[in-house]
Amino acid sequence: MTDTDKDQIDLDAFFKDAAEPAPELSDALMANILADAGEIATTRQGLSERQPVKRKGWLARVMEPMGGVPGMAAVGICAALGVTIGYAGTDTLQSIPVVGDIFASISGDPLDDFTYGGIASFSDFLTEG
Repeated sequence: MTDTDKDQIDLDAFFKDAAEPAPELSDALMANILADAGEIATTRQGLSERQPVKRKGWLARVMEPMGGVPGMAAVGICAALGVTIGYAGTDTLQSIPVVGDIFASISGDPLDDFTYGGIASFSDFLTEG
């Protein structure tokens, strides 16, 4: 027996089964089938009236992968805070009452020992530009 013989289907058996008449269904089974079909048909008639789908605007579609309005608000706040802290430097941030207390609780500024080409502090290095 070759590999092609294994894949062959005995079509004569299928045709023989198809040629035989289908068995008759009982009246009770046929009544149940028609009753179920009637119920489904009535429920589907009510669903056929579709409401138009409101499409999102282009701005909503652009913001959706980033979390929508809440996600974009968080990104904007973080960007503004990062630019503010980065621009202000440690000296200005220590003058803010609450933030100054946080900086005072940290043991020393890790950038105090910064010296580069005669520039004494990191803030002076940033302003040298």
